[in-house]
Amino acid sequence: MKNLYGQIEILESYPYGQDFYAGGINQLQKEMVQIVKAQKLLPCEKEEKYSIQVIVYDNSTISYVKDFDTVEIQKNRCAFDFSRKIFPHLKRWIPAKENGKFIAAIAKIDVIPFYLINSKDDPKDNETKKPTFKKGIEAFGFEVKSIFERYIKKNEYKIASLTFIVNENGGMEDFKIEGEFSDSDRKDIINSLSRIKGKWNPATFNNIPFKMRVRQPLLQRYDLQAEMEDRDRMMNQNYHNNRPR
Repeated sequence: MKNLYGQIEILESYPYGQDFYAGGINQLQKEMVQIVKAQKLLPCEKEEKYSIQVIVYDNSTISYVKDFDTVEIQKNRCAFDFSRKIFPHLKRWIPAKENGKFIAAIAKIDVIPFYLINSKDDPKDNETKKPTFKKGIEAFGFEVKSIFERYIKKNEYKIASLTFIVNENGGMEDFKIEGEFSDSDRKDIINSLSRIKGKWNPATFNNIPFKMRVRQPLLQRYDLQAEMEDRDRMMNQNYHNNRPR
């Protein structure tokens, strides 16, 4: 799709398969890491991420796309400022091509100061490990299932999911529950979840711990056969209890 910025026709994104930086995204990240180290940029106090958009013109120069989301900028002010210190040093932009001609297009790049500061010289060598429950994920899943089952009727078809953050110290925080539960039940479930014994090994990036959100899906299927068997048992029990003596 094209838009007009002033009198210039600009593609809203690059055509499929085209790179907007010489050497591709890995080379772009590699140069960003080099710039961060050369400029001795300082880390943000909290984990932040800013998605910056630039217009790459047909002559390989760039300009920033105006971001009107002031709330998001304020939430990620450090990452926003971080990006502004990096991008003037990036020089190898490639314009988009359409019908054999260069044309201006918008490129979107995520800037995450934590990753850039702690990255290896070549981002391809970075190592990220997901969090793991020290007692084993099956043990954790069993405890979560046991908690949720207290708030689900027997043989009720129910889809729910749990997300939470494993922090740098291996603790759980910021629980979020999706599914049809009352506010009171949600509160009780979260209180029970927070009391699960056992800690996590936190996620690491090049052996440096960081926060990561974990998702635990839950599904209870409706079993028609089990429901019919339960009804038969109840009918038989009622018959025996109420038959003439």
